Amino acid sequence: MKLTFHIFRKHYAPALVVGALVSILSIGCSTGIESTKRIELSKEDRKQTAVTPEDTFLCKVQAQPHDEWSIGKRFVATDNRTALIFDANQLASEVERMALAGKELQFRGTTSQMMPNGDKAIVLLFSDGSHTLSYNTRKPQGNAILSTEIPMMIDLDIVSQVRQKLVGLNLWTRSSLWYDASGEKTDGQKYVPVIITDVTFGDKVFPIKVLFTDSDGSLHMMLMNVTDSGIDSRSFANLFYLSDPRPKYPHIDDEVWQLIQNGQVRNGMTKEECRLSLGSPKEVNKGHNYSSTLELWQYTDGVYLQFQDDLLVNFRR
Repeated sequence: MKLTFHIFRKHYAPALVVGALVSILSIGCSTGIESTKRIELSKEDRKQTAVTPEDTFLCKVQAQPHDEWSIGKRFVATDNRTALIFDANQLASEVERMALAGKELQFRGTTSQMMPNGDKAIVLLFSDGSHTLSYNTRKPQGNAILSTEIPMMIDLDIVSQVRQKLVGLNLWTRSSLWYDASGEKTDGQKYVPVIITDVTFGDKVFPIKVLFTDSDGSLHMMLMNVTDSGIDSRSFANLFYLSDPRPKYPHIDDEVWQLIQNGQVRNGMTKEECRLSLGSPKEVNKGHNYSSTLELWQYTDGVYLQFQDDLLVNFRR
């Protein structure tokens, strides 16, 4: 049920206001009073949304349109179901037995196929070494098909470009969503130094896999999107810093910084500290009484933070 937030009137006592917010957090019921999803950006918010060196670091890694591909351009199939994007009439009963996951496919040229409206659609031809595979893009001739637009296939040239940019770099993590060498999720940390050891292909959602070692020498990895993939939630700028972020926050004491590194919060933390720890909320609801400003942050994973006069007073994780 959607949470809403009171615009509190002056005659409510502060204790009652806080109590009302605590009840919102504890039972998740709608209060029926005005709420808005619009978040007005503060000066600090605007500072955080400014273009950073991390935002532009991989800007030259671009997907090529199909008319610029060389014969033999390499892709990798992310899934056995990749076979289903190709012309089933050519493959007949072999579709289910091709086992394309992880297999390299090479570009072999283009042809065309008539569409019901009379236009000719662009058909891309690939080879797995044994079959010629036809992918009907269903886009009329004259359109450009980017290498990142083919379902369940990863452009290995893009992987190579990212590898050349990242391997050997000393970076600082911005995400705590790490995986171990076997691909299992593990508890990572934010804002800690790591060394990039390799970049390989990922999966159909996150095409780039970035491998790194932490200060203990343990191997971990993160999944990443390329800049033109249409998904920016795990772009390079969301995962890494090019320099140590700690000196930017000298006013945050070491104990709180350690909580932030572990993605944790505690009462008394500021909004800035909570944002560093958990990221920006999906929705912010604001209210006030005669002596306090009140704010409720809602995250997509069900986390709620409650602030009074810009300090965290209650939370649910």
